[in-house]
Amino acid sequence: MKMRRRRSRLPVINWRERIDSSEPLKGQLWTRSERALKEPDVHWSRRAIAGGVAILECTLLAWLVFGPALAVRSVHITGAEHLTNAQVLSAAGLDPNGSVLVVDGLSDEQRLVAQTWIRAATVQPSLDGSVQIQVSEWQPVAAYHAGGGGKLFLLSDQAVVLGPAVSAGGLTTIQGPGGADPRAGDRPLDADLLVALVNIQRLLPTLIGQQVATFVLDSCGDLTLVSTRGWKAYFGRVLTPEEFASLRDKMAALKAIEGKVNYNSADLDYVNVMNASEPAAGFKSKETSPPSPSPGAPQPSPSPVPTCK
Repeated sequence: MKMRRRRSRLPVINWRERIDSSEPLKGQLWTRSERALKEPDVHWSRRAIAGGVAILECTLLAWLVFGPALAVRSVHITGAEHLTNAQVLSAAGLDPNGSVLVVDGLSDEQRLVAQTWIRAATVQPSLDGSVQIQVSEWQPVAAYHAGGGGKLFLLSDQAVVLGPAVSAGGLTTIQGPGGADPRAGDRPLDADLLVALVNIQRLLPTLIGQQVATFVLDSCGDLTLVSTRGWKAYFGRVLTPEEFASLRDKMAALKAIEGKVNYNSADLDYVNVMNASEPAAGFKSKETSPPSPSPGAPQPSPSPVPTCK
């Protein structure tokens, strides 16, 4: 009786298969020569060609920047009235003999806006060699001078001194406290106050039929309006936004007494509206023969003398 051989349940292993015939483990470098690890050698001719190309590129770039191909051929300036073209070019820092490639429009615009007269500016270079510069200047709204007969200076609507003026030329004239003349770029008074004074000058003819000759602002901050007929209006101190706003009520007070005070009279000396609810008028003839005020007419009061408190 033959005995049956039991089959082993173990997997059949091919002992002839060598371990080095299988795939190498991932991530492992099994066989590589040292020569393969070295960077490939570049022939000297290729190095020479690469160097020549780099030199050629640098030469071409220098020719474009400094050569005549992209040189600035023309500069067109518009909008400048108080500055000459030479002053605009100098302020922008633009070289009219340079290349358009080196024109930095943004930096030139910032340099132009830093000038006292220039409000806004644009600088646009073109590859055809032209550069367009457009500026917008501040417009003067008033003429300012320090007390004591100082020189006139033009003011922008931001109350910034733009430069000297030959005459006021119909602008609002303001006399400030005594002292040294302001310089370009200074702000001798508050911008909101300046706007209020310009509006007063524009509205006074329609309000009471009178013209403003000048405004006087003393060292205490007290404001006086001098009319073209010579009489004065005392507004009191104007140093704070609240005091600026009170000018509206004080102008209304001038209108309120128009029927009781003849603003065209040569005898009128001043109108005191420091207290808008109780305006008062003074007359030149009061020292010799004070008039008998009619019922309801504003009572004369002493001419106010500015005193700092």
